[in-house]
Amino acid sequence: MTKKNKKHIVIATAIIILVVALLIYRYYIPDMKPKKQFTPAAVEYAYDDSVTSSQLAEYNARQDWQLTLVNNDTPICENCSVILTALDNGQAVDCRIYPQLQKMFDDARSQGIYPTITSSFRTAEDQQDILESKYEHYQKIGYSDKKAKAYAEEWVAMPGTSEHELGLCVDIASGDSRVTNQEVWDWLAKNSYKYGFIERYTAEKQDITGIIPEEWHYRYVGEKAAKEMYENNLCLEEYLQKVS
Repeated sequence: MTKKNKKHIVIATAIIILVVALLIYRYYIPDMKPKKQFTPAAVEYAYDDSVTSSQLAEYNARQDWQLTLVNNDTPICENCSVILTALDNGQAVDCRIYPQLQKMFDDARSQGIYPTITSSFRTAEDQQDILESKYEHYQKIGYSDKKAKAYAEEWVAMPGTSEHELGLCVDIASGDSRVTNQEVWDWLAKNSYKYGFIERYTAEKQDITGIIPEEWHYRYVGEKAAKEMYENNLCLEEYLQKVS
């Protein structure tokens, strides 16, 4: 057998091993445990230009709203209401986080970083649509219904368990070709706490948050809490346990 033939056999064997490994991974790995199922709470929302000044004042006076916990095990409470500020690009956030969000973006731009918001407030219906789209994606690439559902739920929060439904978080990317997404995320990781925002889902806290790393997802918790969480490397769940 020539060296050339041996090389071809080695390459072919490697390809076969790789294909078999991928098939085993895709079809025979143990089924993932699906997330708990909740009946999503109906979040009532209005915009700040459509409510009275007294309603807005009462809303702004609520205590500890910025530390509201929503995760896989803690769904949005019943009778929840949100007053939103509409942004120029069609997005919207809780009106109480808007001033600090705008200041953070203004300061970033002054330093040559140009962030933009790619996702913000979502209704439960919006969240369901995103979940179903991800589920269909995994089905199309060959996963079983059960695995497609489990993988989709690993990436997308169940309706009723997403911070997006409270308007307290934003997904951020580069809004200008002069900077990359990574440059934007690096700046936010170092500076967002100064404005009351935290990188909500990091790799090292995945076992606690239950969410895969999302460098783009920033949650408002208030300046005091954000500073303490940043300095002590705490996620929101850990911080709330510490201060309770």
